[in-house]
Amino acid sequence: MLFSKTSLLLLLGAILALPSCSSDPEQARLSSEARALDGRAQGLYNASYAAEKAGEVSSAVKGYKKINRLYPMSPIAAESQYRVSRLLQNDGELLKAFESYNSFLKNYPASSHYADAMKQQEVIAHNVANGQIKNSFLGWKSRIDAKRTAEMLTKVRNNAPRSVSAEKAQFTIGTMYRSRKNPQKAIEAFRILTRDYPLSQYAPEAQYQIGAMLLDEAKGGNQDAANLDRARNAFEDLLIRHPGSKRAADAKRQISKISSGDTQRSYDIAEFYRKKGQNRSAILYYKEVVRTSTPGPLRNKAQAKISELGGS
Repeated sequence: MLFSKTSLLLLLGAILALPSCSSDPEQARLSSEARALDGRAQGLYNASYAAEKAGEVSSAVKGYKKINRLYPMSPIAAESQYRVSRLLQNDGELLKAFESYNSFLKNYPASSHYADAMKQQEVIAHNVANGQIKNSFLGWKSRIDAKRTAEMLTKVRNNAPRSVSAEKAQFTIGTMYRSRKNPQKAIEAFRILTRDYPLSQYAPEAQYQIGAMLLDEAKGGNQDAANLDRARNAFEDLLIRHPGSKRAADAKRQISKISSGDTQRSYDIAEFYRKKGQNRSAILYYKEVVRTSTPGPLRNKAQAKISELGGS
């Protein structure tokens, strides 16, 4: 018997379809169970949403959380997690809201709410860094410790590491540590910013803050040349990398102050040696003052001392 090409194709399709027929009952059963689960999830969602609209926030949150616990693969699970996050945020439970958003971002990256969840998490992290929030079941307000605050901002940064929000989060880590009197951690955070985001709008300020804190450290009693050199280098780096920034003029002034301080220290050392009768050493330092200073009283005094000690 001869078959046309079309008939052969139809016969082949029918043969290939035969094995699947045996699994139809199982597939139908699984499909039916899935629909039943989705139906229960949807029913629970409807009840939770009704509670939310009635102002029963606690009941709504419990219901939404139950959906995520029992039906995490349901199409409504992402919406439930998102609504939990928003309700907690609106109720002032910012720490809980932050973690809820974090779970949402981790588990539901395809959700239409993903971008907003990232934005809201960023808002919460910066609120925590910049102020006091409710931090107890009694509703008292207290400042969140620096380590946890930095961890929250780091999560914001890592969620979108090449975005402006990442640069801002890293900058806020530095400013937060500086405001809490931890210059070492602040300098470390600002250096990460200038290294990883050299073209960031926050980079000039971060570089300036590095120099300012190193200078503060030197003024605070640790006035060795190494500390001052590091401060000077930080300000000079700012001028090299960001010559047109608003902080460039400030950096120049700081460099000038450091240089003036160096000159004054050289003069003080010269005086120390002169009083001890070590004139040769004194003359060397007086000459250093003349070499590094601009015309003025200090330079005139150094030149006079050189002549007085026969240093010509």
